[in-house]
Amino acid sequence: EKGESGEALWRSFLEGKDLGGMIVLDPFMGGGTTVVEALRLGCRVVGVDVNPVAWFITRQAAEEAAPEALEAAFAGLEQSVGERIRAHYRTRCPAGHAAEVMYVFWVKQVACAGCGEEVELFPNYELSRREGSCVSVCPRCMAIVEGPPGPAACGDCGHCYDPRQGVAGRGKFTCGACGVTEKILDAVRRTGAALPAKSHALEGYCEACGRFFKKLDDADRKVWKRAARECERRKGELRFPREAIPVVGRSDPRPVNHGYTHFHQMFNSRQLLCLSLLLEEILKLPEERVRELMLVAFSDCLDANTMFCKYEVAWHKISKFFGFHAYHPIERPTENNVWGTRFGRGTFRKCFQKVLRAKRPAIPEGAPAAGNGAWSKRAGPPRGVGVADFAALKRTERGVLLRCQSAEKLDFLPDGTVDAVITDPPYFDNVQYGELADFFHVWLRLALGERYPWFAPEYGGRSRELVKNDKGGKDGAFFNTGLGKVFAECRRVLKDDGPLIFTFHHGRTWAWAGLARLLAEAGFYVSASPVVRSEGKSGYHSSAGNIKYDCVLVCCKAPAARRKRLGPAAEEAVVAAAAEWAGRTLASGMTMGEADAFTMVMGQALVQLTQSATKGNGSGGAGWDAILERLGERAGEVLARGQRAVEAGVEANPLCS
Repeated sequence: EKGESGEALWRSFLEGKDLGGMIVLDPFMGGGTTVVEALRLGCRVVGVDVNPVAWFITRQAAEEAAPEALEAAFAGLEQSVGERIRAHYRTRCPAGHAAEVMYVFWVKQVACAGCGEEVELFPNYELSRREGSCVSVCPRCMAIVEGPPGPAACGDCGHCYDPRQGVAGRGKFTCGACGVTEKILDAVRRTGAALPAKSHALEGYCEACGRFFKKLDDADRKVWKRAARECERRKGELRFPREAIPVVGRSDPRPVNHGYTHFHQMFNSRQLLCLSLLLEEILKLPEERVRELMLVAFSDCLDANTMFCKYEVAWHKISKFFGFHAYHPIERPTENNVWGTRFGRGTFRKCFQKVLRAKRPAIPEGAPAAGNGAWSKRAGPPRGVGVADFAALKRTERGVLLRCQSAEKLDFLPDGTVDAVITDPPYFDNVQYGELADFFHVWLRLALGERYPWFAPEYGGRSRELVKNDKGGKDGAFFNTGLGKVFAECRRVLKDDGPLIFTFHHGRTWAWAGLARLLAEAGFYVSASPVVRSEGKSGYHSSAGNIKYDCVLVCCKAPAARRKRLGPAAEEAVVAAAAEWAGRTLASGMTMGEADAFTMVMGQALVQLTQSATKGNGSGGAGWDAILERLGERAGEVLARGQRAVEAGVEANPLCS
């Protein structure tokens, strides 16, 4: 409620509420956040998603599993395939001790169009950057150079260079021999294939010396060649995807326009070998529940074990492939250790530990109660019980009914039986979920294609996916029609006092206007639009200019009669309400920009617009586009008023504290 302190809000959240078997629906369940959190609060839950990967991950997250069985299975995998994989990542530290490879650094190459000289596409030569020190690779002899930040001199060959200045950047490269500059995509088209890469250095871990960098030596190259030869020799029997990367209707032209035609080309030979060996052993596990949770860990580790990952020199770890929602090729890819060492990110070992933590009780026996803030009732694994139909859901405590299908027709749910719909719908053209999920689908279908019919197709439900994708023949009308059907079904299955709640942000007024019309036409109005931080304080999507906040749109069933007219003061009411949220958000200690203020304005505008419409007639907003355009131009004013509100002592936004 308005005026409730952040401390009280979060204490209520952490201590949990028993919602007594209420039925919650998420028609776009994705990774299952709503499903899992509703189960923790004692609800019965219905989750729907058209994508098989989303369905599989949510199912594994929602249902119980014995941690002891998982630990025993991992110990068995470590003895069988773990040792075999680790043998492909052996090295020696500079002191001569036996050690393990954490990361191998590669760089793409291309022959210069001007002089034919081989160009290594280094965007920079840094390996590690810390306060007062820098580790880099010499561009002439590939030696490892350590020293203070700034210009460096190689102790092996005497070459002087700036570690932060490479030859590639912003999609172009410049030949150091003749000075010719060329677009990387032009070089790909000229060569007719994905650019080759060569390894040059590694980061390792030694039990005696800790982490270290080294130039690859002959022994390291022999280890690589042995893995590459085994992959080539066993290529026909190894379990890795052979599917082509879809081209027709593709929204993101990458990685196809960079010369990659098949998913397996996004991995090098050692990665394909080790991932295949691991998958093979996982499939031998006898217990289905344990086997499928191991597949979750396997799928998770794919995100950091592809040649589309880079190394974060300031954070000293690999960056996951889908840190951006895109297939972003890397000029300087980093190869991970598939099994993993004590340190490192995204290895199978680390991904399994995440799964194990999710299934372990978070409150140890004898621990103090949540009331003193030491532990949370909400922590620990959800205890969902999978059911096959709605009748079984009604009679099963903490029942969870998951469907891999479109939410445009929810005929398995009776009218007026759902207490709340809580979801996160697709944001028009913001994210092409199916296109991204195909990367995981082609691997999981190797394990699940014969078990679940939705994993049998080569790709995962993209034709039925609700997104705006003009290249795929899905224009605004397609998206609006489909989302309108989903909203109409949500209204049908909701009880009369049941809310539809979802988060939303978008940088264009047309998307907000379209959403307002869809809600009004489906018979909903927005009763409130609080603001929540949706992106962390760090990460790709928190950079300046990006939208970092979502509006939580709380929608109620609209009566048949018009609720109220949109009066002349409505626009000022929108600006005032948005400015209040801006001030409260800034008062919570968070930063925000005009893009965030724009989101707050749009959210408050939807409150006014949808409450002025007649049920089933969103066209009552014939002038809504113009209204939203005018309001959007006042984002800067809203931000300034929010800053003044902070100076006046406005209450902080507890959802952003």
